[in-house]
Amino acid sequence: MRFLDILTEEHREFAVMLDVLDAIAARLEGGGGVPTSVLADVLDFFQHFAKAHHDKEEDVLFPLLARHGMGPDQTVVNALHSQHEAGRMYEAKLRNELKRLAGGDPGAAPAVVLDARGYTELIREHIRIEDKYFYSLADQVLTEAEHARVTREFDRPAESREAEAERQRCRRMLEIYPAMVASWSRDA
Repeated sequence: MRFLDILTEEHREFAVMLDVLDAIAARLEGGGGVPTSVLADVLDFFQHFAKAHHDKEEDVLFPLLARHGMGPDQTVVNALHSQHEAGRMYEAKLRNELKRLAGGDPGAAPAVVLDARGYTELIREHIRIEDKYFYSLADQVLTEAEHARVTREFDRPAESREAEAERQRCRRMLEIYPAMVASWSRDA
């Protein structure tokens, strides 16, 4: 599997959890309850998964592309960096709102809804830019040797047992939570 396939597959997995977050927001907006442990898990997924994905791009792919004239001053790379940072800010806001929600703050649910929708919109647009434009551009710019090098970097196993355990936890969430939120609409 080439590195572009790895990144695209991660986007598909990310999209599954974006749908879960959308379902959480819809349930909260409709006045339904959501176990705070579920929202905490979903936020953990995004924190872990997004960090691993963005680290690949920011630490490996972007610097390599900079050698080909696609550095941080280029519009698309700059925009992607900005979206990464905006995503991290949404994640931090959602974590704060989760604490408020767990504490019974009545204003927390509307804030979660607003920021969850902003986050999912941002990340979906980010994925669209990368999948439709940026990755094909990177594919054209990099040499075969660079493709192989980046693929090896991206395909490395987790460096610690804790990291591997977290990766497996995220995989379980991908299996469990879509079915759980689908049951919410059947129960309504």
